[in-house]
Amino acid sequence: MWLIVPALAIFAVLYLYPTFSGFYYSLTDWSPYKDQIKFVGFEQFVDLFQTKGMYLAMKHTVIYAVLVTILQNGLGVLLALLLNSTLMGKNFFRSLYFLPSILSALVVGYTFTTVLHPDGIFNQLLNALGLSDWTKDWLGDPKLALYSVTVVNVWQWAGQSMALYLAGLQGISKDMLEASVIDGTTYMQRLRFVIMPILAPVVTISVLLSMIGSMKAFEIIYATTGGGPGGATEVMNTFIFKQFGSGLYAFGTAANVVLFLSVAIISILLLKLMRKGEMAE
Repeated sequence: MWLIVPALAIFAVLYLYPTFSGFYYSLTDWSPYKDQIKFVGFEQFVDLFQTKGMYLAMKHTVIYAVLVTILQNGLGVLLALLLNSTLMGKNFFRSLYFLPSILSALVVGYTFTTVLHPDGIFNQLLNALGLSDWTKDWLGDPKLALYSVTVVNVWQWAGQSMALYLAGLQGISKDMLEASVIDGTTYMQRLRFVIMPILAPVVTISVLLSMIGSMKAFEIIYATTGGGPGGATEVMNTFIFKQFGSGLYAFGTAANVVLFLSVAIISILLLKLMRKGEMAE
């Protein structure tokens, strides 16, 4: 017990105290420029829920989180299944696909602003392939910007999901798989009735992590679009960042509390849903 005291102390100072103090400051008119802080109750939250920008940011956050979670985990499973086979050079490809997840999100974001620029590498590639009609302003078009940033996020983090699923696949008994082959099952039957039920706990963890991470997204969006164009990629964290930048500290803190509670509620509901799926398997 004594050995975990230092870790608990760090956790309390760097996480618990800021979290609870954030709840308190959201109920005040707090500003670092004021000599005294006045308790105002839920006034900040009333103003927040009367702000159209908050609803738009939450809508984009949910869309972004759902798309990232589905695509990241779908691609992660496919890569893990492929690289769990006897493919030549599989260790090289495992490292290659995992590499983006250890890069800074800001570095990835700023890199893709040049890749997805109207005169960037991606459009140049489309022109070279004779697909000039497909060229777009991927980050400057309000209809495409959110989906473009989603693809960038999936590109960075699919390798992390792949690593989780790969670890789960390598924990499956070879004897069990060999027995199912002897029983005459097809690959798809083994995938459906043997592999995926055993992988269910890993799926729960990976889906939960990707959902939480994408709902808290900031760096990628800040580096690529800054929440634009015209608020088309505004998510909760960029919305909160702009409130603090405007000097609305208590208002921004209230928005942060809303995000915290939203992530917590969605995570708990998702975990219960996924656990029921595991039981059903």
